[in-house]
Amino acid sequence: MTNKENIVKRGKFQIGLMRHPPVDVPVGLCYGHTDVALKEAWEQFAVLPTDFQNVTIYTSPATRCLKLAQSIAERYRLSYQIEDRLLEFHFGDWEGKLWDDLPKSLIDEWAKDPWGWNVPGGENGQELFDRVSEVWQEIHKKQENALIVSHAGPLRLLRQVAMDIKPIELLGDLPDFGKLETFDF
Repeated sequence: MTNKENIVKRGKFQIGLMRHPPVDVPVGLCYGHTDVALKEAWEQFAVLPTDFQNVTIYTSPATRCLKLAQSIAERYRLSYQIEDRLLEFHFGDWEGKLWDDLPKSLIDEWAKDPWGWNVPGGENGQELFDRVSEVWQEIHKKQENALIVSHAGPLRLLRQVAMDIKPIELLGDLPDFGKLETFDF
């Protein structure tokens, strides 16, 4: 099968979603917008499959994403763009605190209405969805192969958009650190 036939069979273009590698923070730390360091040996995640190397990379500006995107871009001679809207959920006053130290009543309020309830000093789920789905729409409209390097929250939503799952769930399973998932269009 020729490359052209392979592209026709797979679709016109692909978009990949990739979560940053593991971070060097205490277990249970809330660190959404907080810039945290990557654990050692994070470079092992800067690998793309052979059939997914001709892409433009769009990355969150957070160091944990940007370092991965830059490493992939350098390894495969790809371009990358920093996209602020791909940042993780903004946990406001909860940033840098252990989940166990947060008032359970506030976490329960958030869990009842994650789309509409604003974390104190932060954002709500609808705001997160609006900003990351804007990026998705812009990338999808270009109909070019792309890699989005981001965080668990944005990627959980974008995965559902890519799979046309409705209704979209804000809370739930998180993508694995460093995992790449590709979607054909």
